[in-house]
Amino acid sequence: MNKKTFKYAFKTCVPVILGYLPSGFAFGLMISAAGCSLFTAVIMSVVIYTGAGQYLAVDFIKNNSAYIAIAVSTFLINSKHLFYGLSMLERYKGSGFKKLYLIFGLTDETYALLTGVKCPDSIDQRRFALAVTAINQSAWVTATFFGALLGTAVSFDTTGIDFAMTALFLVIVTDQLKTYKTKYPFVIGALSALAALLVLGRDNILLGGAAMSVAALILLRKRIENDGR
Repeated sequence: MNKKTFKYAFKTCVPVILGYLPSGFAFGLMISAAGCSLFTAVIMSVVIYTGAGQYLAVDFIKNNSAYIAIAVSTFLINSKHLFYGLSMLERYKGSGFKKLYLIFGLTDETYALLTGVKCPDSIDQRRFALAVTAINQSAWVTATFFGALLGTAVSFDTTGIDFAMTALFLVIVTDQLKTYKTKYPFVIGALSALAALLVLGRDNILLGGAAMSVAALILLRKRIENDGR
């Protein structure tokens, strides 16, 4: 990977890095407060690397939840990646064995950057995608390390600290609102989430809202494309 690609990727990742640092740090504090070691905290961010899922894992550990409950809940909360993956098939084509890491590292924030940024012609998109994925995970792992390190040394009341993840999502949405001319996807997403909440309930809002959003985006695809020109 050349220096130009890395510098452009790093510049692109700055908003996510600034969000991952407090979010990953908060996770490190929370997992330490749950009784896990520094090593466990870091390994979770290296081999699991799913922000919301890791936050959820803290509750599982505290409540000594059953393995089947952990497996089902983790699958549901990350099922949105089924939708993400479909839109990345062409972008990741020809990436070779690197595709395995690109698939593993496709978080909400990385997906937002890869689909929301138009690379210059001089930047190879596959190398750019790899750099963005690696930079984002490095920021998350680093923040987790320092959060867990402090958490093992000092006791903290972590009540409400998990709002850091919500704040990160708000930053990303705000940035995309400024980037894209059409606002249809944002309205569709908001209405789908509200409909899923009212019809399916809080426990099923993620999967239900995603399914409704995809259906609406497909039906309104031409209108959205025309509005975005």
